[in-house]
Amino acid sequence: MEMDVLATGYPSIDAIARVSHSPTVGETALVQAVPDRETFGGCGANIAVALARLGFRAGVAMIIGDDPPGERYMDYLASEGVDTANVVRLPGQQTSRSFLFLNPEGQHQNFFFPGAADAWDGELSLVDPGRYRFAAVTVGPFRYNREFVRQIAEAGVPLVWELKPDVHAYPPEMLGAFLAASAVVIMNHIEASYLLESLGYQAIEQLLSDTTHTVIVTQGAAGSRVTTAAGTSAVPAVPSRAIVDPTGAGDAFTAGFLAGLVRGASPETGARLGAVVASFVLEATGCQTNLPTWEQAQARYEQHFETFPSAPMNEGA
Repeated sequence: MEMDVLATGYPSIDAIARVSHSPTVGETALVQAVPDRETFGGCGANIAVALARLGFRAGVAMIIGDDPPGERYMDYLASEGVDTANVVRLPGQQTSRSFLFLNPEGQHQNFFFPGAADAWDGELSLVDPGRYRFAAVTVGPFRYNREFVRQIAEAGVPLVWELKPDVHAYPPEMLGAFLAASAVVIMNHIEASYLLESLGYQAIEQLLSDTTHTVIVTQGAAGSRVTTAAGTSAVPAVPSRAIVDPTGAGDAFTAGFLAGLVRGASPETGARLGAVVASFVLEATGCQTNLPTWEQAQARYEQHFETFPSAPMNEGA
């Protein structure tokens, strides 16, 4: 069966607590509520689940432990309709976790335990990567990501790179190789500065090449800027009904953009759809809590932009 998108990145089981403020070193902050449930996250899984909710055929490639949290994660992905053929269960290891502390201004501090993902020292062999129309690589173990990108390139699958300024996942000396393999780069303004400085470039346009045809820089409430060979276009953000938690909004944007790619939309239209999907995530606590269906995304899209086709391209296929 042909699939739409294979996404990779660190998995994460998230515990999110609201705190009185973001403390400095040596200072105490009050936890206003102890998390009473775990939520599922991790950039690659966030993208895959978002696409599945929108009605697309998505898979995730990642490494988790063989512990009970890992089992719950696998059950959850199955319930969301996400293909897990490329999920590796590592014996004797714990699944990755994130401990996030969210202040009243909506800013968060994240403490991440990589667990099984960083303990992996095996050989990657993706299951039939050529059946995917697109692939997405996010923050993850460097050696795993490097091999993922190589196998995706060999399969002739266009790659979307969601950059994170993590020197362990993306050492500065390897950024050029990831860029050269990517059809699309998506990053925020901080990540863009990291990439340009590391490569010795001064302008976003210098990132374009025969392979890299689109570069998107997200700017939060200021929207995004989409750069192609035709120039740079500004795409506005889509207002949320309430801003509760920004965690995972960037991954939701990437998922919406990928949905546009699968549908054959222009980069600008894809960025608009990304802004729509991200606006839903901001309205609830957790990366995957409030992801929209296609019908919900379409309705909000048409409130702010032009009419969008009514169903996923591959529906019923």
